[in-house]
Amino acid sequence: MENSLKAIIIGAGVVITMAVVSIGIILMRSGQSTALATIGKLERINSELEESQYTIYDGMELSGSEVVNVIRRFKDEYIGVMVKTNKNPSGTWYINEVVISNNTGEIKKNGTVSNISELMDEASDKYINRNGKFTGEVIRDKNGKIVALIFTQK
Repeated sequence: MENSLKAIIIGAGVVITMAVVSIGIILMRSGQSTALATIGKLERINSELEESQYTIYDGMELSGSEVVNVIRRFKDEYIGVMVKTNKNPSGTWYINEVVISNNTGEIKKNGTVSNISELMDEASDKYINRNGKFTGEVIRDKNGKIVALIFTQK
């Protein structure tokens, strides 16, 4: 009798242990997929926050003085800024020159860029009227990274 009782207790213990381990594995798998989904969302949010310093200008109307401040703010960044004025509709690149085709851009190594000091010279076609109104546009490369900001005078 004692041996059969011990066998029943051991069998019940094994069944309970298997049930607990199975539940643990199921919870771990569902938790893993939830964790992966959360990590993906956090990566997207992080990417959006990193780009927000540029994307705020997309479609935004700015004054000429704000455009000059944008150029000064990003002067040490790996980005190109083009300003198209009514005096110079083809535009001028600052910081880095970007080659744009099919709405995607690529920063040109050793490209031709204008000096920021030329923005102040009213006689120059590169002069930016501080009171002028400009609309911003964001240009991305083939990988989706922002490589240029274009400001067009209205």
